[in-house]
Amino acid sequence: MNGIPTNALLAVANLAYAYNGAVAVRDVSLQVNPGEIVALLGSNGAGKSTTVKMIAGALSPAHGSIAFAGHAIAGAPCHIVVRHGITLVPEGRLVFPQMTVIDNLRMGGHALGSAAEAARNLARVLAIFPRLAERQGQLAGSLSGGEQQMLAIARGMMSSPKLMILDEPSLGLMPTLVQELFRLIQQVNAEGVGILLVEQNVHQSLRIAHRGYVMEKGQIVLSGSGKDLLGNEFVRRAFLGH
Repeated sequence: MNGIPTNALLAVANLAYAYNGAVAVRDVSLQVNPGEIVALLGSNGAGKSTTVKMIAGALSPAHGSIAFAGHAIAGAPCHIVVRHGITLVPEGRLVFPQMTVIDNLRMGGHALGSAAEAARNLARVLAIFPRLAERQGQLAGSLSGGEQQMLAIARGMMSSPKLMILDEPSLGLMPTLVQELFRLIQQVNAEGVGILLVEQNVHQSLRIAHRGYVMEKGQIVLSGSGKDLLGNEFVRRAFLGH
């Protein structure tokens, strides 16, 4: 696969997508290895969300390949991608506001065939997110923005993902909540879940990421370890303001 190791959890090669003839993503290749947090960075309109929507099955690529745990999934619909073990937590949280916290979580486990596995997952996510355990009978729409983001991530974990894609999870959160959110992302990763993190908060993302990719005008223009990218002159100038 064009030099991408076959032992990668996620291996993406030469993905492309166009909206009404306008190219949004051009020949993007990236990988996530088992147990990694990988950051996908770039300004608005760089092609990040389009890329992860193709991986998650929400968009079908014009060309290119996507392999997940050895299975070719490019063009597969979302529900098949979820069954393979990929969960996308989209930008904007998108919880069910008129349902309780516990019912939102149960919806996340709906794709599982096993009631026992769903029950185990529920106990697991309530242990990781004690604030949600305290509010499990509360309507999701009455939660704060930070709590709704926690709920969206916890709901994503209910499907037993091997890889969780987080699209702009810190968007609109207060700085104090952002710190807690990134700590929780590390905790989810410590549970054995790979993370593909799409974020505009470059400093926090690269601080916790094992590796990262930088997108510009629909293409990957830079890649490296989180530490190396934090010290990279282009990244510091373009995203960190110095």
